[in-house]
Amino acid sequence: MKKLILTILIAGCATFAAQAQSIHFGVKGGLNIAQLSDFDGSGSRASGHVGGFVNFRFRDWAIQPELLFSGQGEKYDVALAGERKVALNYINIPVMFQYYLIPQFYLEAGPQVGFLVSAKDKGGSVTVDIKDGYNTADLGMGFGLGFKLPMGFGIYGRYNFGLTDLYDGSGDYKNSVAQVGVSYTIK
Repeated sequence: MKKLILTILIAGCATFAAQAQSIHFGVKGGLNIAQLSDFDGSGSRASGHVGGFVNFRFRDWAIQPELLFSGQGEKYDVALAGERKVALNYINIPVMFQYYLIPQFYLEAGPQVGFLVSAKDKGGSVTVDIKDGYNTADLGMGFGLGFKLPMGFGIYGRYNFGLTDLYDGSGDYKNSVAQVGVSYTIK
């Protein structure tokens, strides 16, 4: 199923590339504020994301597939042990459909597939590898907005929410990630 979804995304991007009025490459990065849904006693984990994108522009519309490294997870408190962090690192592949309200300002939405690279539970001087307890793929949706600045720079904000359960055990934990960042489009 995961390979089928990825194949469909790649085929769709190739089709749009053939029809695009302009194609631009770029890099982006910024801050993540992440949390797992339905995790009692949890708090947000601040981390980052960085990667690249290709923007296929068609007048007021664009399609932007991305390849991002993204730090996600959350913080939580354990009685007598203190604060701990669940650090989940992903390679995410969002495909965002953008609508430009004016030439510089856009709204975006689209699907995302993420592949778990590492999962660690950290607290004090103790770090435990917990990757075996988590699903290796995460499907989600993203919504956001952005503004293109002069000379190829841009700023953006996005909210990604997971659609699939992350944890193999009990509970219904899903990713919830707010992102802000800057981008640079190569002209």
